[in-house]
Amino acid sequence: VHHRNRFLIVQIDCGTTKLPIPASPQDVLAQVRGSIADLHGDVGMGCVMPSLSLRYMDDFGRMCILRVDREFVSILRTSVAVVTFLSQREVRFHVLHMAGSMRKCKKVARALLDKHLRDRLDGNGESQREISGRDRELTLQAHRKASQALDAAQL
Repeated sequence: VHHRNRFLIVQIDCGTTKLPIPASPQDVLAQVRGSIADLHGDVGMGCVMPSLSLRYMDDFGRMCILRVDREFVSILRTSVAVVTFLSQREVRFHVLHMAGSMRKCKKVARALLDKHLRDRLDGNGESQREISGRDRELTLQAHRKASQALDAAQL
């Protein structure tokens, strides 16, 4: 039987761009599960839980990829939107893209990582000054690491 999945690329907005995501992948998934239970109860949990998984997460692009069965994507999408705390820190989740295949999801995630890299190298749009050489090298290393992790991810 062929399972039809949907992949949600979710941005985790922590307020500042300097600090890493304040939680592990297990914490993020637990928070999403809790949100599903709060909004949709046992029926929602029973529908979503067999297929829900966090397939990728990184600190550089502040994004994660969640996978769920196609029939239950609306339950996941509404639940992700109301997550407000991770490890006692205020966060916001934004669904950036929804894809139907692994290939398309990776392609869009790669484009988002590249856009994030350009924004950071250009000074984040907040100031017109370029970042220093050391910060530039650290940013490029973080981008390479995030890209390699995305390539290795088994979505």
